[in-house]
Amino acid sequence: MIFWRMLVNNLSLKLLALLLAIALWLLATGAKDSERDISIPLALRNLPAGLSVAGTLPDTVEVTVSGPRIRLLGLRTEELSLSLDLRNLREGTVTFSGMEKRLRIPPGITVMRIYPAVVDVTLVRTPRRGVK
Repeated sequence: MIFWRMLVNNLSLKLLALLLAIALWLLATGAKDSERDISIPLALRNLPAGLSVAGTLPDTVEVTVSGPRIRLLGLRTEELSLSLDLRNLREGTVTFSGMEKRLRIPPGITVMRIYPAVVDVTLVRTPRRGVK
């Protein structure tokens, strides 16, 4: 009976202390940096008229990002994008490197690794279809 009285005495203060302890714990563990692997779709933009892409390109790029754990847990792949701009390119093979500069990521997140780090895009003339 004495234990029960001690437990319910100042119950609101005890619950407040418990909530503050949980909030402090979440803040401390969420502030630690951690890493996360994400697959990001690779998009091609502004393909010149009369050209098409030859060969195969990766559908996705594997990215390892680092940042506060709480931020990474809330990170959605829709927030990330990687596109290659093909504007003003001519027939032939173009090598795209520096993928981390092309990657759009939210502030507070750091790119650790990208695979593939280099993407080769081969553009060829699209054959014209004659009208008969």
